[in-house]
Amino acid sequence: MYIEHIIYSAALAVCIGMIFSRYAGRDPSWIIIAVAFVPDIDSIPERFSVALPRIIVPGIITHGDLHTILALTVFSFFIAAILKWFGIRFIDGLLCSAIGITAHFFEDALVYNPSYNFLWPIISYTFRIGILEGPRNLFGIANSSVMLIGISLLVLALLVRTLVEGTGWWRVFLRGGRTGTNSLL
Repeated sequence: MYIEHIIYSAALAVCIGMIFSRYAGRDPSWIIIAVAFVPDIDSIPERFSVALPRIIVPGIITHGDLHTILALTVFSFFIAAILKWFGIRFIDGLLCSAIGITAHFFEDALVYNPSYNFLWPIISYTFRIGILEGPRNLFGIANSSVMLIGISLLVLALLVRTLVEGTGWWRVFLRGGRTGTNSLL
């Protein structure tokens, strides 16, 4: 589901960027796309535990352990603190990181039934949405309907933003949200 996370997060980033641009005069929404894979770093120890059994003990961290509200909070603050060093406002980094990770959770809940225990440690409830559930193909794509819906949402978001703001928003987005050539946000 890696490609889907990029597509769905990009669609959301275009919409959130339009709101940021209108009310804050900047567009840090690229952060939403950049953090789209953060919750899936919990699958890395599983992959290396087979190759390096003496270094990483299998079973300590499994896929889904970082798909929680606690991980969302910790990662969002951590990412915002790192982005602050690069001139991104802390609140912008925090909001966009939280939105990007939450989007990841929502996308997983749509595809997997049962999904993950997202609200842990507050409550222990496994979400059972899974309305787009289906077999994966060779490229890790969840299924064709998930991709079709994601691409449609991305095209719709691009069209709406272009109709509202014109084509100039592309340049601002590609510059990392800076509206002027010498501005530091």
